[in-house]
Amino acid sequence: MAYPVLFLAIAVSAGIAAAGFLSLSPAAAAAATAVVLAAAWILFARRKTAAAFVLLLTAAAGLGAGLGSAFEARYESNELRSLPTGEYFDFTGTLSLSPAPGLDRDDLYLRVESVSLRGADRPMTGRIRVAVKHSATGGKLPRLIAGDRVRLSAQVVPPSEYWNFKAPFSVAYMKTRDLHALGSTKSPSLVEHLGPGRRSVPFRWISRLRRTCLDLIERSFADPGRPGGISPEGAVFEALVLGERSRMDEATTRDLQKSGLFHLFAISGAHIAIVSALLFFLFRAFRIAERPSYLLLLLLLVFYGFLVEGRASVIRAVVMAAAFIIGKLLWKDVHLLNTISLSALGILFVRPFQLFDAGFQLTFAATLGLILFFPSIRAALPRLPFKIEELFALSVAAQMAVLPIIAATFHRVIFSGLILNLIGIPLVTVVMATGYVFLPLSFVFPFAAGIAASGLSFLLRILLDSTRLLDGLPFLSSRVPTPPGPVVAAYYVFLLLLLLPARFVRLRRFSFAGFAAALIVLTTHPFPADVKDLTVTVIDVGQGESVLVEFPGSEKMLVDGGGLPTGTFDIGEHVVSPFLWNKGIKKIDRLVLTHPHPDHLNGLAAVARNFSIGEFWEGTPAPEDARYRALREELGGVPVRGVGRGFNHNLGGVDIAVLAPAETSGAKAPGNDSSIVLRLIYGSTAFLLTGDIGRDVEREILAAGLDVRAQVLKAPHHGSDSSSTEEFLEAVRPEVIVVSAGRGNRMGLPHPAVLDRFGKCGARVLGTDRQGAVEIRSDGRELSIRTSRR
Repeated sequence: MAYPVLFLAIAVSAGIAAAGFLSLSPAAAAAATAVVLAAAWILFARRKTAAAFVLLLTAAAGLGAGLGSAFEARYESNELRSLPTGEYFDFTGTLSLSPAPGLDRDDLYLRVESVSLRGADRPMTGRIRVAVKHSATGGKLPRLIAGDRVRLSAQVVPPSEYWNFKAPFSVAYMKTRDLHALGSTKSPSLVEHLGPGRRSVPFRWISRLRRTCLDLIERSFADPGRPGGISPEGAVFEALVLGERSRMDEATTRDLQKSGLFHLFAISGAHIAIVSALLFFLFRAFRIAERPSYLLLLLLLVFYGFLVEGRASVIRAVVMAAAFIIGKLLWKDVHLLNTISLSALGILFVRPFQLFDAGFQLTFAATLGLILFFPSIRAALPRLPFKIEELFALSVAAQMAVLPIIAATFHRVIFSGLILNLIGIPLVTVVMATGYVFLPLSFVFPFAAGIAASGLSFLLRILLDSTRLLDGLPFLSSRVPTPPGPVVAAYYVFLLLLLLPARFVRLRRFSFAGFAAALIVLTTHPFPADVKDLTVTVIDVGQGESVLVEFPGSEKMLVDGGGLPTGTFDIGEHVVSPFLWNKGIKKIDRLVLTHPHPDHLNGLAAVARNFSIGEFWEGTPAPEDARYRALREELGGVPVRGVGRGFNHNLGGVDIAVLAPAETSGAKAPGNDSSIVLRLIYGSTAFLLTGDIGRDVEREILAAGLDVRAQVLKAPHHGSDSSSTEEFLEAVRPEVIVVSAGRGNRMGLPHPAVLDRFGKCGARVLGTDRQGAVEIRSDGRELSIRTSRR
């Protein structure tokens, strides 16, 4: 068999994936694997090779299941996992990475040695990521590098768990990175440098060199007027040469993702390939023979891996490159499929849960695509100057392999990269070659650093501008809902069938047609059927609010988008949009902003950017608010309708009545009491969505004689004591009350007095802080309720 390691890697991966479903203990998995291996040996001894290999693959799957179970058990039993959230502790340990500087915080990755509990140090091991918020008084972190020992005071914080009928992303994120806890500290002054740790001197020297290079880049590309104090070009340069992406702003990152060029800035396969090509060019210029060149390349790539501090994507790329180089040094012929399979096995043995990391999947899928499809695609293309056909073939082969993964994970289908890579890859190669000359020369000739930085800035600006060249052709890069599993499976089956030998003419034609059909469905789905029920879902957005209304038929309304008042985490991009995509939604027919407060407003700009919007409804506008202006900019030419009391509408047979605000214009700045209040009536059922109105507006609505009766009440103002008066509840007479509030929020919402009032009115009370997302469905007569958490 030509590729035995490939099949072993597939089997081990299948075992790891199945570990969560089988609930096998590591001991049971090991015992089963040993029995199957013994049976395989017996069959092999009797020369029943095929049967022995099948059993060997079964044993490999058992080994994978054992690895997955052992890692899960070790991870969950770590003592850091049991530390109570919300409490402050003193942690002592060693930095596994140099601090990751961000726009509003620095992240420290600490390998813990001890934790202070009630004034006494207790030995404890594990990894914690601590976010050190930038100080308003100008305090800075001590100068730290990987391997330094520190002591810091931090509050243990829960992962950003948003339960919306799918396991939160943060749970998988922590497991794939072997992080046992998350922490936050208010000030850099709470971080104490204890001196160098036990890390060996060469590694500390490399970390110090990295820190010096970053300092040099930040001085050469300084821009005090921007967050982080560095220009966009400088932030991109840091990412390209040292893998430091934490200073890239959201707009730059979004442009790179949309254009299909982001892969060039994640130090992975393509990046290491460019570095290797530059080094080989240098070796040839110095007339170094092939075998010494391979050995020197191996040493330099390992050094580079340490220089960028061994982040997961770097480890994968360097391990793959190292496996190939060692194979070339030991054997004349190297089967690339066996090489990358051996690399995958090595990584999975150390970190089994890397299998569920999108970066791992993209790296190996892209590499497989290049190995399997690049030769035939290149052969089908005409010869072009500067080997452009090879560059295009590389892009097509990789894109074919990763398209469903990108669609499922990042909700993007990107074809623009096939064209923009023809510009981006040469530019990045030139920038990297220049950059690796710029850094050492700047130490020797500091006066030349500014001149070189200007040249690099010019090239990087061209690169960043190129990301927007195809913005006028939106079909080349679009956001898509989560693709159905059967469609993804069909895509890959037909893709692999394209590898059949030429003599299978009919089957190859059938496979091509099937592949084309799967590709079309992936890029254009869903094709939703009309529904008969009214469905209202209060989305779990933490301390904020966002409500999805799905009307009978196919129309959708989103009321508010959640949001955080500070920081760079975008609830709309990372919580609300994925929830909508997972439901197969591409268009929001009515986007509603109840009032322009951050916890309702700040997530809507991302929704407006990611989805087709039919119409925007608002009460009182807030043109002086920067986030509001950003939303209106994203909406572009979408029709805007100001709504207030007396406005009525019908969607899908559901009557929509606006009960507040009474006025939508005036001198007063919009606040909680200017919230839009919607009453949805479907058959004999009604829903009341109240925004953040307080007791004064509640009384004013009742005084106006408006009908507020509703079986379902979305609690006003997140369950604040300033709302939900007894008179209002008596008038509404709700059967179900849903509170949108964040777990452990600092305001203590919902307020105990309000919960007491809810209990007195006899309603069933549900909250996103406890149940996650709450979905209530009405057929016009009866209600059915589903929650994300039981």
